[in-house]
Amino acid sequence: MSNTVSPKGVDEWLSFLADKPLPVRASTLTRLKKALHSPSSTLVTLPPIISHDPVLCFHLCCEAQRLLASRHAKVTSLSHAVQALGFDRIEQLVASLTILKLNPNSTPQKMYFRAIADSHHAATQVADWLQLRNASYREEAKMASLFYGFIHWLMWLYAPFHKEAYQEKVYKHNQDVVLAEHDVFGCTLQELGQKLGALLHVPELTLEALNHDSSPTSSLLGLLHLKAMGDARLEIKDLREVNHLIQQPFFPVKLSNWLSLTTTRGWDSDKAKRIFEIITDYLQLRGYEAQARLHAQCAESARQYHLPGVLSPATELLWISSTPYIPGLFSITEKAQTESLYPPFTIPVSTPIPPTSEVDTTQERPTPEFADSELYKQIATQFHSADSGYSRPAQVLKDLLKGLKLGLGLERVLLLSVDIPNNRIQTSYQVGFGKDHEVAAFEMAYDIPSLLKRLCEKPANHVCQKSNRQQTHQALPHDFLRHISPSDFIVMSIFCNKTPIGIVYADRIPNSLELEDFYCERFRYLCSSATLAMKYMKQD
Repeated sequence: MSNTVSPKGVDEWLSFLADKPLPVRASTLTRLKKALHSPSSTLVTLPPIISHDPVLCFHLCCEAQRLLASRHAKVTSLSHAVQALGFDRIEQLVASLTILKLNPNSTPQKMYFRAIADSHHAATQVADWLQLRNASYREEAKMASLFYGFIHWLMWLYAPFHKEAYQEKVYKHNQDVVLAEHDVFGCTLQELGQKLGALLHVPELTLEALNHDSSPTSSLLGLLHLKAMGDARLEIKDLREVNHLIQQPFFPVKLSNWLSLTTTRGWDSDKAKRIFEIITDYLQLRGYEAQARLHAQCAESARQYHLPGVLSPATELLWISSTPYIPGLFSITEKAQTESLYPPFTIPVSTPIPPTSEVDTTQERPTPEFADSELYKQIATQFHSADSGYSRPAQVLKDLLKGLKLGLGLERVLLLSVDIPNNRIQTSYQVGFGKDHEVAAFEMAYDIPSLLKRLCEKPANHVCQKSNRQQTHQALPHDFLRHISPSDFIVMSIFCNKTPIGIVYADRIPNSLELEDFYCERFRYLCSSATLAMKYMKQD
């Protein structure tokens, strides 16, 4: 059946994936069925057969977790899952599973198995690490690490055009992986995996590792890197916070998957090297010892889980760092033949810009000037007054927008409110875009790494112009980018008591696609003055 609508956001993807089966390898299932009917088989002899297929492990462990949930118990290993289910339940489960024989001409199938191989790599690494550390939860963490990436398995099999679009953003355009996921899927795959995993009864430690609340913040990651480098600037309280994170059972599960998902894009990237440093510190080894161990376990994973025609994670060790491999992109022929089988990845059409916005470079451009210089000066002066009369941030922001639009003469001005506690950035006011413009409904999660979030780390501004346009566009969510100027614009954050409360955007459409220094300088001055006015506010 042809798919004409692309899911967007957690709820729509959950609905789309709810009834999608994860197929297992036919060869493994055949061996398991044979063992189940053999008189010499015991529950002890089954796990070595099942372990050859991570997807089969996934189904058995989820079924065992569903069974144990009523007893308030949890699955801690594949052997535990097999013992909990017993022969009869395993036979019933096996009879219900879908099988898949690899079609070497199918990109979705090859990338499905490649994603599974990446998960197997992560599980192999974490098992080795925890054996070295003599951790008691080694088998549970190995299982959790193996299932952490199950959402990537599903996406390659049932939404490959979306995964292709994601890869292009990350590989070709160097976009942040979380921002790319947000643009393509409308959510992060980690969030989607956690919610879908809860519905499928994925074992407890996997869900804990997938939970965004357990993910370290950017500042904590920074401390983690400082510890890995042995930086003396790390204070005792910071060291205590880092050590608390490292001791959590979910930490090596996350770390192993950071490694596997990063090195599948190349072992020599800067991001991979930072992860190596953290792993080296976690294992308390010398750098060359840790890296040799990582390489050895990667090769071991490739030996244990190998499919002809599917590149293993160990293959990445052979690539020259200057020419990284970009996997999984469809040929034109294959895409044409399969486009009716998968939901299409469609980019929403931007609001058209009137033809009058085109700039005629052959004519002399008019000298920039205020729309109302007296109004601009009046508002700027009031912002600088210690007795301005302001008592609420909304009053300052209202005058700021008035000064930018009516005083300075910027044609389109947009105010985004920033609500960190509720994790939201959204439009609170717009002028010049038109009464029913879609930008009025824009909203996004604050924790999505983007230019908007970076502006909220400290008072700052950014001008998008010809010299940095491509980089700027890659740093903004597509849902925001499609509403704004395709050429020049300026954005700046507004703070109140060291807390970001808003981001102001402005451009000169429809009168010009370019933004002269005259407007940029005065935009920055008035926004900085508004932040100053926040300090002078009288509390009610």
